[in-house]
Amino acid sequence: MILVFGADWCEDTRRSLRHLRRLGIAHRYLNIDEDLDALDRAKALNGGRRRTPVVDLDVGGPALIEPDNDTLTGALVELEMLTQEDAHERMTVQNVGDVERVIRGGAGLAMMAAAAAAPGALRGVLRIAGAGIALSGLAGWCPAYHCAGITSLDGPGDRPGEAVRRGWIAPRVAAPLLTGTAP
Repeated sequence: MILVFGADWCEDTRRSLRHLRRLGIAHRYLNIDEDLDALDRAKALNGGRRRTPVVDLDVGGPALIEPDNDTLTGALVELEMLTQEDAHERMTVQNVGDVERVIRGGAGLAMMAAAAAAPGALRGVLRIAGAGIALSGLAGWCPAYHCAGITSLDGPGDRPGEAVRRGWIAPRVAAPLLTGTAP
């Protein structure tokens, strides 16, 4: 089991947890601010220093200290916890960021609720549209974004503390396959 030692306030911890979730990798999060044993274990893995996140891949090798997404993915591929193709596929499936997912879910449910008060001809249309919007939030995939080749992942809505771009929507960039490792 992969252990992630981190803190709720740490943007890098949240990013690493989000990345593991998107890859579908089972992990356990230990908050070092609330669990002193976890803090001691994290410091032991990091030469006595307190840094977050510390990702222990439970393979007897060194832990990953503040890994970026590519480093974390590369380590998982190297340990054969997933293949290059799986990593690429799982990262391209979603095109809706976390904040937008919540907004879409709420807006879709509100639209379906509003359908009850709408004129008869609009009820079905509003229910179907609301269900589609809510489902795109739940799934994290928007067919309109897919057709347009855009994404809201890694934007200011997805990573408000560490946005990699200023705009909410950006062109989708295909995730490069990692090199130098066996599939």
